[in-house]
Amino acid sequence: MFPDIDGVVRWILLIIKCGQEIFSPLSIQAVWHYLDRPPLMVKVTNYSIEGIRMGDIEIPTNETEQMMINYLGPPKTFPHYPITDIINNKIVKGEFKDKIVLVRATATGIYDMRNTLFSTTYPGLEIHPTVIDNILRQNFLTRPEWAKIFDILAIILIGIVTGFVIPRLSAAKGILFPIGFFMIHIFFSRLLFIKYGFLINIIYPLTALILLYISLTIYKYMTEERERKKIKGAFTYYVSSSVVNEMLKHPEKLKLGGDRKDLSVLFSDIRGFTTIAEALTPEDLVHILNEYLTVMTDIVFKYDGTLDKYMGDAIMAIYGAPLDLPDHPIKACRSALEMIKELKVLNQKWINEGKQPIDIGIGVNTGPMMVGNMGSEQRFDFTVMGDSVNLGSRLEGANKSYKTKIIISEFTFERVKNEFTCMELDSVRVKGKEQPVKIYSLAGEKDLPDMQEEIVNQFNQAINFYKTRKWGKAIHVFENITVMDPNLYAAEVYIERCLDLKKNPPPRDWDGVYTMTTK
Repeated sequence: MFPDIDGVVRWILLIIKCGQEIFSPLSIQAVWHYLDRPPLMVKVTNYSIEGIRMGDIEIPTNETEQMMINYLGPPKTFPHYPITDIINNKIVKGEFKDKIVLVRATATGIYDMRNTLFSTTYPGLEIHPTVIDNILRQNFLTRPEWAKIFDILAIILIGIVTGFVIPRLSAAKGILFPIGFFMIHIFFSRLLFIKYGFLINIIYPLTALILLYISLTIYKYMTEERERKKIKGAFTYYVSSSVVNEMLKHPEKLKLGGDRKDLSVLFSDIRGFTTIAEALTPEDLVHILNEYLTVMTDIVFKYDGTLDKYMGDAIMAIYGAPLDLPDHPIKACRSALEMIKELKVLNQKWINEGKQPIDIGIGVNTGPMMVGNMGSEQRFDFTVMGDSVNLGSRLEGANKSYKTKIIISEFTFERVKNEFTCMELDSVRVKGKEQPVKIYSLAGEKDLPDMQEEIVNQFNQAINFYKTRKWGKAIHVFENITVMDPNLYAAEVYIERCLDLKKNPPPRDWDGVYTMTTK
């Protein structure tokens, strides 16, 4: 018996040359006599020994004339009989008829206990009946010729699948996948082993899988860290921390190109900024502008908006990208209202400092837009494009005509009407668009004071009179509104329109739409 390096007996040597003679072990001799001494030949190739032939039975061996033992179970898988039972005739007559019987001594001092795959105290002699059974039943463990090709294909397949899947999984799933994938390989190899006695190597595929997983994990970690730094560098000054965290979870979004999404866009601009700039020193102008933009940007971030860009004194913000916000129209409107509220605080501060207060107009629109990184491969900006974006910009400019603070489109209104009090302002055809759109003045949350609620209701009623050509009734309501709120310039605008239309009635196909000629 020649155990492997770990002390386990897995092989049995079938031929030993001693001098000029060739000898075989007890198991081979027993089978040879049991089969009436058939021709016993060694099958030799140019490079090695392929096996031993005993009559019609081919016994596979490795190149050193060893056969792998196919153990059938633990010790005493084959029946054991004490020699005293035989001497005392306690064995049933015919028990050993046509059987191969091997006799061994069991004294401990003989040291005939072996370490096998089933037990560390396996009777040495019982290895021989195992070999005999393997030969007679031709129940061999073999490594077929195609096993090497199978190993190579397994390594390649595991490499391709793992290399494709691991980069797309999270850390937890990333470690579960190779384990599960390898278990499938083990299950298939075990099936071939149990059913056909084929020995399939699982060490090489496992080694390849482990090395590939470690390499991919290290590479993924390095590239993800690089992507995280890239994303942080690109978005830290443009979006809130919650948006940055979302982008870190999905770095694939940071790519050149865009996606079509339903978003809200907010534009704000300082009224008469050129005149204000002329009255200030460059230092004071920069100080006021920085202070103003800081407060406004904080509000954008507070409501998970994305700062698209500064355009001088103007601000452009996006809601709903890159962080998905189901309620992006509501967040955009809340940002607009808080901007007006905080501007009052800033103005009071500047007045106390002897500086000139400012006024702003805000436009909000909701609709389909192309959002993503636009520009070149060398430099790009995260922005939105499309007709809905242009409308948002036009709405901001429309505040000049009505001297309002916040104008939202009908598309935004339909999404926020249950959250805010809005006053229908007009139906306009903005510059650059043929399709008319209803615009609304965003008055505030639903819990407005009774006076403001009454003004909004009367204004909506007056607009209805205006559109149905009831000029007199419309003028009367608008005049009443100016008494209630002298600062509501939109009412004065409609009084002038009604007076003009009363003198010069519009054609019968008049749709009540006002065409704006400026941005």
